Amino acid sequence: MIATRQERPVARSGRTLWPREHGAYFQLALPLLTVGARRAPSLAVMLLALAAVAAFLAHEPWLVVLGHRGPRRRVEDGPRARTRLLLLASAAIGLGVAGLAISPRGTVAAAAIIAVPVAVAIGCGYRRVAHTLAGELVAVVALTGASFVVQVAGGVARGAALDAWLGWSLGFAASTIAVHRVIARHKHAASWVDRVCALVLAGGFAACLWRATPGGAFAIAAPLVGLAAVVVAAPPSARRLRAIGLATVAAGTLAGVLATLATVP
Repeated sequence: MIATRQERPVARSGRTLWPREHGAYFQLALPLLTVGARRAPSLAVMLLALAAVAAFLAHEPWLVVLGHRGPRRRVEDGPRARTRLLLLASAAIGLGVAGLAISPRGTVAAAAIIAVPVAVAIGCGYRRVAHTLAGELVAVVALTGASFVVQVAGGVARGAALDAWLGWSLGFAASTIAVHRVIARHKHAASWVDRVCALVLAGGFAACLWRATPGGAFAIAAPLVGLAAVVVAAPPSARRLRAIGLATVAAGTLAGVLATLATVP
C-alpha cells in the first residue's frame, strides 16, 4: 500500500542546532574564562557561568522553532529543536536560580542590570534584526555582560566588574564594526562612513593607551580596538574574514591576559 502524504515520515535535515555565530562563542567564553583565571571559581560562579552557556546554546533551537531559519527547517527539525530548547531553557533557569541563591549580596542586582540588554537582544532575534549592526552590538553587550554577573558572584567589587564589562563591550563592539565595514567594502567603494569609522577607532585606540590601567576597561579594550582600527583603515578582502576572525581571537586573548592583571578586591 502506498503511504499517503500524511503517513510519510518527515525527513530530518540533520543540520546542527548549535549557534551559528562563531564570534559569539568567543564573546561569551573569553570574559568568563578570565574570571576563573583571576581567582578560583566558587560554586555560585560555576553555576551562573553554566546558566549563561545554557541560555546561549538555546538561541539556535529557539530560532528554528520560531521559523527564522526557514519553514523547511521548522518542519524537519522543529520537534528536535523544541526538545533541546526546553532542556536548555530549563537548565539555564535552574542553574541561574541556584547560583543566585548562594551568591553574595548584590549579585541579584547585577543580574537585573544584565537582564536589560539580554531582553533587547531577545527582542532583536524575535524581530529578525539580530544580524544588523545594531542587533550585533546589543548582542555584544549581552554576551560580555554574563561575566559581570559572574564576577560579582565571585566577590569582585561591582565597580571593578562593571569596568571589565565596559572593556569587553568596547573591544568586541569595535571588532563587530570592523567586520561590518569589511563586508560593506566588498560590495561598495569606500565612503565617508569608512573614513569616519577609521578615525573614531584610531582615536579610541589612542585613548585606550592613554587611559589604560592594569586590568581596567581601557587596557582590556585596547588590543581589540587597535586591530579594528587597522582593519577599517586598510580593509582586507571579505574573503579573508576567517583570517580576521583568527586575528580577533589573538587580540581577544591578549585582552584576556590584560584583564587578569587587575587587582582583585
